[in-house]
Amino acid sequence: MISPRYATTVAILLAFALVPTVIHSYRGIRVDDGLEASAISQTLIGMSSSPSGRRADWVLRNFATGDWTERTYKRDRTEVSLFVARSYDPKRLYHHPELAILRGFQTTPAGVARAEARPDAPLHVLETARGERRGIAVYALLYDGAFIDNPLLFQLRTSVELLAGGRKPLTLFMATALEGSRDDLDNSPATRLLLAAIADFERQAPGTPGR
Repeated sequence: MISPRYATTVAILLAFALVPTVIHSYRGIRVDDGLEASAISQTLIGMSSSPSGRRADWVLRNFATGDWTERTYKRDRTEVSLFVARSYDPKRLYHHPELAILRGFQTTPAGVARAEARPDAPLHVLETARGERRGIAVYALLYDGAFIDNPLLFQLRTSVELLAGGRKPLTLFMATALEGSRDDLDNSPATRLLLAAIADFERQAPGTPGR
């Protein structure tokens, strides 16, 4: 039995405890920023593209989203695959996305690096191989206008924020090419296309010059 003198304090604590439950279980609040993966241009860095043919139900099952695009960009003999998805279930996107997207490739983690053109955007690098061909895949994670370097720290930070706020979408950008190397990251086709896709995506934001 609770003493009457503690009743007010207990009631306040219980009210705070109910906040995340109401937000996420009952109301399911989501913060829509109005941006869309599919708005990324079909032509980037002089490369035209075509849809990859990946199925929407596969993306929904793996990443819990219908907001995505995947295109193959080509010019001469260079070919780069670009996958972009946005999800309100961030872990689906930041927890080893290559295991799903790059199925059929051999992949080896090659750390996190920063390109000179976008030092604010940490790039998660993977060395890739298919048969005798080798190259790299790079991906970046964008959440609430900021890029994510360490997904674990991101998870800890957002778990606190979500106690009193709605869910925001995490955006995954991944580019893959069977050419280029970790040692020449800035000049690799995958990196150049990825950074162009990010810049094009960011132009959707209200107040961005050129919109």
